[in-house]
Amino acid sequence: MSIRNILILLVAIGAAGLTAFYANNWINAERAAMRASTPVRQKVQRTARILIAAKELQAGDFVRAEHLKWQPWPEQAINQEYALEADRELEDFVGAVVRNLITPGQPVTDRMVVHAGDRGFLAAVLGPGGRAVSVSVNATSGISGFIFPGDRIDVLLTSRFNAKNSSGEDQSRYVTRTLLTGLRVLAIDQKTENRDGEVSLAKTVTLEVNPKQAEKIAIGMAMGTLSLSLQSLARVEGSEGDGTDDKGQTSKDPGYTLDTEVNSLLAGTPPALSTEMQTISKVTVLRGDKAN
Repeated sequence: MSIRNILILLVAIGAAGLTAFYANNWINAERAAMRASTPVRQKVQRTARILIAAKELQAGDFVRAEHLKWQPWPEQAINQEYALEADRELEDFVGAVVRNLITPGQPVTDRMVVHAGDRGFLAAVLGPGGRAVSVSVNATSGISGFIFPGDRIDVLLTSRFNAKNSSGEDQSRYVTRTLLTGLRVLAIDQKTENRDGEVSLAKTVTLEVNPKQAEKIAIGMAMGTLSLSLQSLARVEGSEGDGTDDKGQTSKDPGYTLDTEVNSLLAGTPPALSTEMQTISKVTVLRGDKAN
């Protein structure tokens, strides 16, 4: 082979190599452009809606609709105990009682609450050391059915006693005293929740008390008539307590009212009235020229 042919062969090989190099770069550039123009398919994460706490719930709290909400949750992170919106209703948990503290955003399960009718339901409502007692009421003593579970009430005791009047005769007297204050209503009859603001006349009201208060209510029912007095909701929520000591009595007033404060005549003729009556009852009798 001559030198001329060898040179031609080398030039041809070099040209082929450059062509292949540039072709490869062009192909790579086109592939990169195609990748950039093609939308990236992200892996879609499937979710389901589960029931969670919308706010903090303390042990013994009654669950209400505003305490709960449905929240999207990754399917792979869903526990079999979680309440799924597809299977459950929010109303399934309304009226239940919280067993232990539930923080906001925490999934709510059946294990965390005690449902009405379950064994130990009322015991779960009570705070540590609490007791439950029922008081018989009527339309008057029960405030015409306007007391609902969760309200705070005072218990008033009206008793009758005998005392001597100003003439020394025995007569029946009455006294009403505030027996206990700030008691939480647990149930009305056998209902632990109020649906749609329904008002009904109750026959019994179940209250949360401590052992000493339970004894006072038992004695009070034997001594006279118990009545309920509803406390202001603003007062209950706006203060740490109800202004009472550990015996349930206020520190600013004696907590009782005598019948003489309602009808002063029961204690005899008041001095001011006596003077007036003497003036009014004075009669002048004329007999001829004499006046008596």
